[in-house]
Amino acid sequence: MPRKVYRIIVNLLTHIFTAFSLFASCCTLHAQLSLEPTGARAAGMGNIITMQTDVWAAVNNPAGLGMLTGAAVGISHEQRFTMQEMGVSTIAGAFPLWGNGVGCSLSNFGFTDFGENRFGIAAGRQLSPYMAVGVSVDGHLMRFPGEYKNLFAINGNAGVWAMPAKNFTLGLHIFNLTFSKWNDYEKTKLPVIFSLGAGYSLAAPVQLLAEISKNIYEAARIKAGTEFIIGKALYLRTGIITQPFEIHFGLGYTYKKFLFDAALSRHPVLGYTSQAAINISL
Repeated sequence: MPRKVYRIIVNLLTHIFTAFSLFASCCTLHAQLSLEPTGARAAGMGNIITMQTDVWAAVNNPAGLGMLTGAAVGISHEQRFTMQEMGVSTIAGAFPLWGNGVGCSLSNFGFTDFGENRFGIAAGRQLSPYMAVGVSVDGHLMRFPGEYKNLFAINGNAGVWAMPAKNFTLGLHIFNLTFSKWNDYEKTKLPVIFSLGAGYSLAAPVQLLAEISKNIYEAARIKAGTEFIIGKALYLRTGIITQPFEIHFGLGYTYKKFLFDAALSRHPVLGYTSQAAINISL
């Protein structure tokens, strides 16, 4: 075989392999990274999201916006597995509007040549003092280097928040209720994730939480977490997740209209992930 033809074949195979690797990586990263819950408070308790009623409900469960009591802005940064290339930065805002709670968010994952942007709008409505529902729409842009085609997807989500008894809270969230796909390709589906959680306050300073999260393409993950309030300003948090087993820790501190949160978790193979967030009540 002529050397020139041989080089052409080798280069072609190299490009095909590179494209396949990038595409496989994007699907894996999307399922395991960019769709992780947002906010250091949730991260400190094992990524439990379904019962949140703060500004991060705009990202995690829109039903929580229905219980919103005032406008707020949140800024979060997460450094996954201590790798600079796996930083996730998010900004979110939420405010009451005509009896509803409305929120928006924007996040960036990755670096210049490869990464993902996620943007969303959400709305929640309080049906009674003990129940709220919400919906949200997310857009995702997966960026690739060079001549490789970027991927884009839009999906819809829904959630429910309820307090069926005193000190007892339930939450339900369905991500990608629309079964959306990347660029509408049949073989590049976004994950469909069902999350159901329950929380109970033993006393004013102690809250116990549990949640089960099921990606229809993967095994279910069970989460458990707790939050202790010391005085009126300091929060101590911890939690665990199964499949794989992770342990989480978190701290929170309130000062006037500011809430500072930090969290640290450990993956058994990939190592440590840290996150910090600031919530500002307006």
